[in-house]
Amino acid sequence: MGNGGSMVDDVAWSPPRRRNGIWWIVASGLLLPAGWVAWLLVALAGYNGAGMSTHSLAGQTIGSAVVTVVCVGVPLAGMVLLLVQRRRDRAVTLVGPVGCAVFVVLAAVSLGYPTVRVAQAWAEEEEQRAQPPTALETSRTEAQAEQDLADVGQRAVTALGAELGSGEVGRYTRACSLSNLAQGTRYTWEWSASSVPEGEPRSDAERAADELPAAELEQRIAPVREVFRDAGLRDADPLGWNVRGYGDGWLHEAFAGVTKVSGDVSLETTCLAGGPGDGVDEDE
Repeated sequence: MGNGGSMVDDVAWSPPRRRNGIWWIVASGLLLPAGWVAWLLVALAGYNGAGMSTHSLAGQTIGSAVVTVVCVGVPLAGMVLLLVQRRRDRAVTLVGPVGCAVFVVLAAVSLGYPTVRVAQAWAEEEEQRAQPPTALETSRTEAQAEQDLADVGQRAVTALGAELGSGEVGRYTRACSLSNLAQGTRYTWEWSASSVPEGEPRSDAERAADELPAAELEQRIAPVREVFRDAGLRDADPLGWNVRGYGDGWLHEAFAGVTKVSGDVSLETTCLAGGPGDGVDEDE
């Protein structure tokens, strides 16, 4: 009888099996680096090369938020579940809840903070898109921009001492972003003349011989500088061998150069509202 009672007492006093929620910790530990990779993939989604990007801050914000919620939610659910189990069963240790809490903090800091910054950038972008174009961006229609460019260009060619018909005129348009991120158009007007047949190879010595003497060059390009200044441009390189000007008005940039055998003039507007975007229209 005594021996039998002793065996029962031994079983009764066996230490309880401890449960520490190790699988929740392992799952959270594996999920966090996977979340980092997923967050980066979401951030890079849509970048297909220059001019081919379909990336949007809206898509990045939503995707980043989903990744963050998952990476924070799994260890948070494990922590809450293990704490509830511990209230009912003291065999559940605090190892699991503490480990899950660590991963909650790590995920919230490493994923939550950058996600909030992306959301802020998205909100700022939407506010920017809601703004109307500026007065400068709507100061000229497509026809007015092309006509004004042609007028300044013709005056520059004449100031260069050349005839407009002695060269080729090219008109180009290029898509651009307005201040409110809507698509606008940059207009370019170019004139180029050369007595050297196109495609004929030229040595460095021949190109050097084509350069005008400094005094004659300055005499040829000084009137062009005045044309650009009258158009609202400021000299970018007043002592250079070419004329280059930049402006803050409708005319954004201009260039002119001349040698013994060639002459070039190029004008470009700022980004203006409307217009065709990308396009080419060459006149002989």
